[in-house]
Amino acid sequence: MRARKRIENQAIGLLPLLLFMILDNYLSYKLSFVVGIIVCALCLSLYQTLSKGRIYHFMLLQSGLTLILYSIFFTLSLEPVLFIYSPLITEVLLVVVLAFCGFTKRLAFSRLRASNLSAYERSRLHSTLSEFYFVVQLTQSLYTLHLFAVLLYSIFPEHMTDLRTEYLLHRVLGILIGLFVIFYEQLRISFMRERLQKEVWLPVLGDNGKVIGCIARSVSQSLRKKYYHPVVRIVVVCQGMLYLVKRAENELVSPIQFDHPLRSYVLFRKSIEQTVKDLINQKIPGVAHNLRFLVRYTFENDRVKHLVSLYTLRVTSEEQLKHHLAYGKLWTIQQIETNKSKGVFSEYFEKEYPYLRSTVLLADNRLRQSEPTDQKIPVVTGLSDNSITSKSLITSPSIEKRTSVRTL
Repeated sequence: MRARKRIENQAIGLLPLLLFMILDNYLSYKLSFVVGIIVCALCLSLYQTLSKGRIYHFMLLQSGLTLILYSIFFTLSLEPVLFIYSPLITEVLLVVVLAFCGFTKRLAFSRLRASNLSAYERSRLHSTLSEFYFVVQLTQSLYTLHLFAVLLYSIFPEHMTDLRTEYLLHRVLGILIGLFVIFYEQLRISFMRERLQKEVWLPVLGDNGKVIGCIARSVSQSLRKKYYHPVVRIVVVCQGMLYLVKRAENELVSPIQFDHPLRSYVLFRKSIEQTVKDLINQKIPGVAHNLRFLVRYTFENDRVKHLVSLYTLRVTSEEQLKHHLAYGKLWTIQQIETNKSKGVFSEYFEKEYPYLRSTVLLADNRLRQSEPTDQKIPVVTGLSDNSITSKSLITSPSIEKRTSVRTL
């Protein structure tokens, strides 16, 4: 997230070239070139010194390389050509440089993936390279269209041309294109930053269950099963029955199938315990004291990979459920057994039910028959992000064989 917030406008690197093209309208091409190359060198050194390597302006390198290639024409005795067509020659050289740069995209990203940089630095550099290659493609396309328009105009009959249009095409339009790219990229980055501020960020877990980074939920959902995220699920028990509701139509897993009513992602920089408390206080306030931790396991299918923290919440009144959780109903053990494995329940629930039947439902029935009972499910407190460790995980893909209540 922080890497995305530090995205810089790569198109600013075109300014030395634009300065050269502007000055060429008023000064000699040699003096304009000297000013442009000096400004480019100063910008590169200043960015390197002031940012201490934290900001990468790759487009400045392309501008510098274009001006260096332009200097070769000084040795070819082409002064009349340079005097008239310096802006167009600069555009041609820039298009060639950017075209060659485009071929390095795959190599650049492959070397970045193989680098020894930290996850944050690699993410930041990946974002910068993505923006850079976007600007490269946009700039190359627009200047190529401009050069094609100039070429097309040059074959028009003389009676269809005039000096004003020629001046606009040769010396003005190229500058306007560069300014447009800078302005457009700035608007695009501003819009992107505004979207990122509204984005929901999820922690990314390693194979050992520890948080190794974060990613936007929208991005994670578009990349199936690529990232490992923590989620919480709360089993609502009432009078020996399970309260289930239908999942939404836009759910990634088991849409429009019955599941537990309380479930949520654990957001980045938020503990599991706080997520559970907020979820209960939002949906069924006043019953958090009946919350118990059950088990933690890994759920995985062809779409997602989640570290599930499963809790149970005992509620005594069905009216309380109907008031706070609409569109659900209580299911008896017999009803669940009858409809199991028929596409009625979610994949999560199908995996959890054998464990729930032998622990939660059994314990609830005994509690209702005789209180106190010896088989009380222990309360788990003090959960935090640090509790997502390999010591506290049940990483088996199935929990059906886990017949005892586990604590962290």
